[in-house]
Amino acid sequence: MRSLTTWVLPLLLLLLVGSLIWALSRVATNLTAPQRLDLNAPDLIADEGVLRRYDETGMKRSQLLASRVTHVPLQDTMLYEKPVLTQTEASKPTIVVIGTRAKSIHKGSETWFYDATQLRRAPFEGNPELIINGRDIWIDGQAELAKSDQFVTADMGKNHAEGVGFIANNKLQTLELKSQVKMTYVPTPRPTAVRPAH
Repeated sequence: MRSLTTWVLPLLLLLLVGSLIWALSRVATNLTAPQRLDLNAPDLIADEGVLRRYDETGMKRSQLLASRVTHVPLQDTMLYEKPVLTQTEASKPTIVVIGTRAKSIHKGSETWFYDATQLRRAPFEGNPELIINGRDIWIDGQAELAKSDQFVTADMGKNHAEGVGFIANNKLQTLELKSQVKMTYVPTPRPTAVRPAH
C-alpha cells in the first residue's frame, strides 16, 4: 500500500501542477491577444453635442447642434438626434437644416438627414427666404449641395413648387426639381413705365 501511495501521489501532484501551468498559460495568452473591436459598436455617446467646422482662415463655416450624439468607428460615423445644422459663409446666404435624425461621415463633411427635414435659406440678394420641406436629404458641406430623391415642397415668398427629388446648389444659387413638378409662380410687380407725352 505504501509503495502505491509513494508512486500515485507524486503522479497526481505532477498532473495537478501541469494542469495549473496549462490553465495559467491559456489565461495569459488570452490577456495578451489583441481584442477584436466591433467597428459598428458605439465608442462615444453624449447628450447635447456640438460639432463646428472652420475654414482654413479660422472662420466658422458650419455648426451642428444635436440633443444626442453617438460616434461609431466605422467610417468615422456620427449619429445625431434632433440635429440643427447651420451653414454660414461670407457673401452667401445662411442655410439652416432642421431634422429629427441624421448621420454624418468623413469627419462631418457629408450629412444625411433622415425622416422629416426642413432646409431654410435666408433672404438673399432681394429674394425672400427659401423653405424646402422633405425627407432623406443629403448635405455635402464641401460642395455646398443638398439633394434628395423624395417628395419635396419649396416655398419662396408667394411662390410654391413641389416635385419628386431636388438638387440645391448654394454656390450657383439654383434649385432643380427632378420630376413630377407642380408650381405656382407669382411674378414680382414691376413699376409701370412712364409714357412720354405726345
